[in-house]
Parts: sequence; C-alpha cells; structure tokens
Amino acid sequence: MSRKREMSDRCPNCGQHLGPRDNFCAQCGQENHTHKLPIGHFAVELLAGLLNFDTKLLRTGRDLFVPPGLVVRNFNANQRARYVPPLRLYLFTSVVFFIVLAWMPQEQPSAQDETAQQGVIRFSGDDPVDSVLLDMARSRNLDDRRIDSLMRANGRNLSSWERRLLRSAIEQQDPEARTRFSDQLRQNFSKGLFLLLPVFALLLYLLNWSRRGYFTEHLVFALYFHAVVFMLLLLEQMIKASAMLLTGESSNLLNAVPLLLIPVYLPWAIRTAYRRSWGSSILLAVVITALYLTIVALALAASAVITAW
Repeated sequence: MSRKREMSDRCPNCGQHLGPRDNFCAQCGQENHTHKLPIGHFAVELLAGLLNFDTKLLRTGRDLFVPPGLVVRNFNANQRARYVPPLRLYLFTSVVFFIVLAWMPQEQPSAQDETAQQGVIRFSGDDPVDSVLLDMARSRNLDDRRIDSLMRANGRNLSSWERRLLRSAIEQQDPEARTRFSDQLRQNFSKGLFLLLPVFALLLYLLNWSRRGYFTEHLVFALYFHAVVFMLLLLEQMIKASAMLLTGESSNLLNAVPLLLIPVYLPWAIRTAYRRSWGSSILLAVVITALYLTIVALALAASAVITAW
C-alpha cells in the first residue's frame, strides 16, 4: 500500500517543510500522506488501527495479571507505548461495569422478602405509618407540610432531619421510588468512587516510606488496581446472571470467587510494582484495605444521604 501514498514537501496541517522521507511532521505530528485513498487502503488502515488497539489491550490485560502489578512497574519505568493508559482503562471498565449492572436481571423477591420490605415503618410510638402517608407517596403528593400536619395530629413534632428520613422511608415503599433511588445512588457513588482514587493513591504514597517516589506513580497503581476491581466485579455479575438464567437464583458459590481474588491481587501487585518482600506487601495491603474500606463505607453512607435528601 505504501506506493499509493501521496507524499508532500509541506505539512498540509501546519505548513512545516518536510523531507522526501518524512512520514510525519516534526512540528504537529500529522502523517505525511493524503487521506483521499481507495476504499481498500482505507479499510486496511482502519483494521490496522483496531488491531493496534487490541494488541495494546491484550498486552495490558496480560501484564495486569501475569504477574499482578507488572503493568504498573513497566508503566512507571516509562514503558508506556505498549499499554492502554491507566485513566482510559479505568474509565472504560467502570462505565462498562455500571452499564452492565443497570441491565442485569434482578432476582425476584420471595413472599417473605416482600413482607419484610413492606414491613412496618413506625412513627409516634408503636403505631404503624398511617396509610394516608403511603397513599400520598404513591400519588406523588407527599411533602413536608403534609407530613408535619399528620405528625402533629399524632402528638409529635419532627426535626427537619427526622422528617427527611421519614419521608425517604415512606417513599421507599413504592417500587418505582426504590428503583429511582437505587439508580441515583449508583450514579452518585460512581462519581464519589472516582474522587476517592486520589485518596487510595495518597495512602500508598504515605505508607510507602522506603519507595515513596512521585505521587503520580501511586496514582497509576490506583487507576490500574481499580480497573482490575471493576473487571472482577463485572465477572461476579456475569456469574450471578448466568446462575439466575440456569437456576433462577443468584446465590452461588462461584459468585464469591472473583471477590476473593481482590485481597489476593492487591498484595501481589504491591510486591511486583514496588519490588517489596511478601511480608511487607501483605502488611501494606492489609493496612491500606482497612483504611480505604472505612473511607469507602463513609462515602457510600454520604451518597445515600445525599441521594435521599
């Protein structure tokens, strides 16, 4: 195909002078040949680009797992052209995970679960929530003024915080409201999780006393590690969906396998990426996991409060 290239002595993009063997412009980087080409040449170039991306993706996937953390060590050693950039891989895997999660078939609740979900939300002593409140929620007429009026009629004044919690609890009795709440919570938590990435990197930075380096090196680790977590969570959801299609139930011992791989992967990746001993890698992984899960739990609780508010 090379003989069909139409070379130019000047870059069409920026006007930089080009030599007869300059395939790319040194000023702006544009390739030195026309894109007015036969369909066959265009198809070959498109296929080559896709194969190049696939090659990067396959190589990145291999070095993410064999051994865990090798992609981080090589990327921070400036061997970057061979890999999918960490931020791009993280965004791709997280978006795919949340899309698949939204479309996964949901297990139908049993009669006992339905009774528990519709169980009694209590206010004003031991009396159940008045059916008027539930009717208002289903007809979308529930507001703070009506709640205050009804509660005062039952001899209780609510603070703004108690009113908000009560209203949210009542609204959750409506299946459509529960679905909206779950979708919004998922969106808020996915955004919050992205903001927590620098926190994970900061923990690595602070606890890696002997191999601290630059903060960006630890951010690379955080991005690739979270991409792996999303891959394993996606695998767990696929196993769960397969079990539901085959047996009608999502509970399966195989579901736990991808999740159990995460605490195995982290110390192994730390050992490979930072060239640490097994003992120090396991200790560092345990400390970071405990701190980070505490922060994630607080972030999830905050997401739930923000979503309910």
